[in-house]
Amino acid sequence: MLSVAIGPRVSGSQEARETVAYIAEAFRSYGYTVEVMEFTYETRFRQATVTVGGETIEGVALNGEATGERSAQGRAIDGGLTGNDSFSGAIPVGSRNTSRPQDSMMYLAAARNGAAGLVIVNHEPWRLAGFHIPARDAIPVVLVPQTEADRFSRAIAEGASISLDIGPARPVAMNVIARPAEGARCDILAGGHHDTVSAAPGAADNASGVAIVLELARAFAGDGLDEGLCFATFGAEESGLFGSRALARRLAEAGELPEIMVNFDVTARGEAIELIGTRALVDRAVALLEREGFPAYASALPEGYGSDHMSFADAGVPVLFFSDGDVSLIHTPGDVLEIVEPEALDRIGDGAALMLSVLLAEIAGGP
Repeated sequence: MLSVAIGPRVSGSQEARETVAYIAEAFRSYGYTVEVMEFTYETRFRQATVTVGGETIEGVALNGEATGERSAQGRAIDGGLTGNDSFSGAIPVGSRNTSRPQDSMMYLAAARNGAAGLVIVNHEPWRLAGFHIPARDAIPVVLVPQTEADRFSRAIAEGASISLDIGPARPVAMNVIARPAEGARCDILAGGHHDTVSAAPGAADNASGVAIVLELARAFAGDGLDEGLCFATFGAEESGLFGSRALARRLAEAGELPEIMVNFDVTARGEAIELIGTRALVDRAVALLEREGFPAYASALPEGYGSDHMSFADAGVPVLFFSDGDVSLIHTPGDVLEIVEPEALDRIGDGAALMLSVLLAEIAGGP
């Protein structure tokens, strides 16, 4: 549902709202009391689209928070031309090589010569990242995948009209929180993020984690809802863990932080369960899972990576993060349903169900 029917679901987008509605209804169907928590955030992966030849292409806006929601329309021209009056009112299309400073030079050339906007074609097919333009009145600049290069070459040759749209600088995103009853305390909180970066269907990252969270919620509700056990999915994880931070902050202010937070992110592949988090909790989980026949190992996130358990760890909550350790295709258009390995998804979900049962018995009074 998330990675195929809905697809890329950047927080703040219509697709993200559809995702939240789907998840909330699933939790309600299992008997939980559901809250949709809205918050605003600064986005690193700002939603942007380019429309050319009647086709709309997902991209990433390189405009920073200083620039508001913007649109532009104009004739596609070769962005390799600089200092030329033909930029006036047009949208130049430039090609990025491996040098990020080139982005800045293309932007300056376009802005100084009257361009309405700028499209930059990436130097690689998938990963979309780049500089943020600090200027408040910057023209809209959108980075698109290399896979679209031929489409833009034709648009330049034909002098076709193209349009750019970049989303708001501070979008509204949403968390979904499922409790056994209205106002119930969450002694154990199990969750994972539901958003993606632009252009990524996000099957592994993180429709897989959401699938496990929903299935755990359904399974634990099978004999009646469990006091103290709550579930959540988070928005705006990809922009900086904003959803989980917003919830952790709210719970801390109310004196209602959970005893343990269990996180699921990238849970779709591999031969073993990767466990990250509070050392004593990780060691205990690895020993339990190995004893019960689940291959598992303690690990740590690579430098520069993050996930929602970190928001709760920063608030002093013991955390346990289930993953598969394979980040090779995350944040790319290649993160599709076909890469998901059902056996791996089952392994992580079943192992998590076992560990949650043990924790529930100890912390919240029993399964």
